[in-house]
Amino acid sequence: MRKFMRTRSAAPAPLAPLPPPAQYPANGLNGHTKTNGHANGGPRRDDHSTLSRSRYWGGSGAGAELWEDPDFPASPRSIGERASGLTWRRPHELSSAPLFLGAEAEDAAWEVEVGALGSGALCAAAAALAPTPRLLARVAPPQSFRDHYRGAFTFRFWVFGTWREVAVDDRLPCRGGGGGGGVVPRLLSSTARQGDFTLPLLEKAYAKLYGSYAAMRAAGAAAAGEGTARALQELTGGIVQSFSLQRQPQPLTLQVLHSAAPRSTIIVATPSEKESTWRRRSGLASGQAYVVTGLARVRGGAALVRVRGRGAWRGAWARGSAEWRALTVVDRDALDARALHPDEFWMSFSDFACVFARLELVHVGPDDWMREPALHARRPWRAVLARRRWRRGFNAGGPPEATETTGTNPQFHVSIPGCAGAGKCHVVVSVLQQYCPRGRTRLKAVGFALYELPSGGTAPAPLVVAGLRALDVTHWSRAREVATFFTLPAGEYLLVPHTRRPHTEAAFLLRVLTDQHADIWEVNEDNLIVRSINAEFPDERQPIPPELRATLVKLFGKEEVEEVDATQLRGALRRSGLGRGLGAAVTGDVCRALVALRDARVAGRMRAADVPALARLLALWRGVWARHQRCGAVSAYRARDMLRQAGVHASNKVLEGCVVRFAPKAHLAADAFLLALARIHLAHERYRLLDTKLKSNPLSLEEMILMTIYS
Repeated sequence: MRKFMRTRSAAPAPLAPLPPPAQYPANGLNGHTKTNGHANGGPRRDDHSTLSRSRYWGGSGAGAELWEDPDFPASPRSIGERASGLTWRRPHELSSAPLFLGAEAEDAAWEVEVGALGSGALCAAAAALAPTPRLLARVAPPQSFRDHYRGAFTFRFWVFGTWREVAVDDRLPCRGGGGGGGVVPRLLSSTARQGDFTLPLLEKAYAKLYGSYAAMRAAGAAAAGEGTARALQELTGGIVQSFSLQRQPQPLTLQVLHSAAPRSTIIVATPSEKESTWRRRSGLASGQAYVVTGLARVRGGAALVRVRGRGAWRGAWARGSAEWRALTVVDRDALDARALHPDEFWMSFSDFACVFARLELVHVGPDDWMREPALHARRPWRAVLARRRWRRGFNAGGPPEATETTGTNPQFHVSIPGCAGAGKCHVVVSVLQQYCPRGRTRLKAVGFALYELPSGGTAPAPLVVAGLRALDVTHWSRAREVATFFTLPAGEYLLVPHTRRPHTEAAFLLRVLTDQHADIWEVNEDNLIVRSINAEFPDERQPIPPELRATLVKLFGKEEVEEVDATQLRGALRRSGLGRGLGAAVTGDVCRALVALRDARVAGRMRAADVPALARLLALWRGVWARHQRCGAVSAYRARDMLRQAGVHASNKVLEGCVVRFAPKAHLAADAFLLALARIHLAHERYRLLDTKLKSNPLSLEEMILMTIYS
């Protein structure tokens, strides 16, 4: 296995396109109505906007008032920190002809200026998406200050696998201009182009997603230099890897670029925010995002990187430089033909690694590859994703070092078939834990292990990881996402996501991207009864043998006992030698479940002749539990193995349900284990009867209710 890099980005799977935003009613948004022009019916603040009571600037519906967002008001609460002298202005008060991202601007680079309240991470991420306008249009769908203008704008952000719609009004924070005197208000939001309010409104929606402008900036600054990666994830929904170019060996970085550039991966580079004389002379702007659009190697062996972004590169291999003039006309024309955009330029890889501080890889899934024509020249990824949860007592098994429980973690089989001429398969694995942008989420340390299965082997049953060779075990990080980019030869592999410590509960999203065909599925078991209890009981059509009749007389003290209820069953098992060793495990709930198992008439009684066989079966189940107990308790992580020894195979979901229902504190008591087995056997029996009945007659609601409550 060749591994390019492992990252712990602050950044989760491509989704289908969302429908266009809903049209907002003239009297408000999302059901909010206004009284006297204010969203909550309260007094109006004069510094909010001089257009608060104005009619629509253009378009249909003239006469209605502009919407004001009650959830993100024009107040210090939305700023999130103390700020004096602020006013809130709508775009028409700041520009005579405000614009919102038009089709004519799709191919232009954003000249971003971060505002006093703005987020540099968001600005860099939005600017990096300028070469992929369809992806940017999903976040900021086409809207207008004229047609159907209501003072409301809608944006979409990707949060843990789903696109979340955020609506804001267009009142923007400014400073000055509140007291008259001809003072022009100064916009405190970030800007991209003169008169274009796409970025300020996008930034306001992003601030609303995080709760305030201050929280938005803190989220970008607190991500250990990975704020741009976090914003890129929320704007694209891709798997985002971020790492420092200063810490990464240059040969490895070049290998990463060669592997990512031909594929559906957006490569974003950001210079250091610390300005230097050399960087100023280079012509590049600090804090801006640049996109790597290609690679080349010229005669003499120099590796070149094609970059797109704001600024004119003045270093080596720039147009007109000594290196450029030294090229032959044929080579210059070849490079010019590949850098057609006016904002594209060539630079040497060595300069690239020195000028830029961080590199983000945005791996875009197949749905978004189809959406974005700018990516069609690249090789698409194939994607598989799964939402799962680590649950204590069930599958929160911890790292490979936790040998007793690590096998209970969720397991995924990766099969890469060998294809002639295909070479190694490029693979991206991402484990993203659940988070909430607004409010503090206590992130867990997560990672995954990749094992190589024996040649020609099939997916092992869960728990069987001992003895497998681990190709990679990620370093755990308390970050939203842990991602790794590597190559794998044809073969069979086992992917095991895990937490740093056993018994840690968390929801996560697993995503696997491959550039070749690969079969990936979760390792699971079928629900199966290996040892049927029906074979344990005597045939009802045969007379009771004399020895069994003598046992019944000893149990119940009567010569003729045909049926018993749950109370009689419990007393008989406790009084006789048949229940020896069962002890307190034979509870009333267990006995009621056992009676229901043998009570097809729903009479609350079972045949007395079945009691001895039932007692032997209980002794078998109790023996299984006893073999696994330690200090009077059994770890719930052993439930699957215990069920197998009792003759039952359970799927992952059924096993999880058993742990939740019968082992809430991750320990399985003897009576709970017996009850779980009785319920599983009863469910199989009911399903068999149901399957037989549905072939002839429909199931009535009454029968369904009885099957549910009588167990």
